[in-house]
Amino acid sequence: MEVTTSKKEIRNEIRQKTALPLLWVGMGSIVMFFAALTSAVIVSKGAGNWKPFELPDTFLFSTVFIVLSSITYWFAYRSAKNNKKASLKIGVLLTLIFGLLFALFQFISWGNLVEQGIFFTGSESSVSGSYLYAISGLHLAHLFGGLISLIVVYVKSNRGMYNSENLLGLQLSTTYWHFVDVLWVYLFLFLNFIAL
Repeated sequence: MEVTTSKKEIRNEIRQKTALPLLWVGMGSIVMFFAALTSAVIVSKGAGNWKPFELPDTFLFSTVFIVLSSITYWFAYRSAKNNKKASLKIGVLLTLIFGLLFALFQFISWGNLVEQGIFFTGSESSVSGSYLYAISGLHLAHLFGGLISLIVVYVKSNRGMYNSENLLGLQLSTTYWHFVDVLWVYLFLFLNFIAL
């Protein structure tokens, strides 16, 4: 029985030491991917066939929602560190709601783009429109991973699994969530002030 317990402790210790650095490596590769994509936008814009247009206001609304979600997730994490389980649950739930509102407003924004005659592909599409859909769509794909982690954290927080002694899963989720938030703010500013 003691051997099983020590193997479990060793596994937990390895997980504690490796999980966050592995997440940082993964986020680093995402940063390089989007850096390459935004660099391609700058090169394509210089080619002379760029069609500028204004982003729908709904992209701004989605940006507000994702920034609010980072604030509520920070609140949730602080609550877990202080063993405030009720506040933790509320913070995670609000973060999930704001995250879902961000995703919803991204889809609404795409609908607004279509109404403006800006398409992803087809004979009426433009290079600038295609890049906008690609950038926002790929970011949304990465955000879905964060939403899944939020759901897992919410379920675990309702079971009382997070406290000041057990924060790893919550820490990984909040780190990734803040990352996709900062990434979107960068992309939103890039699209507004450089790309379009």
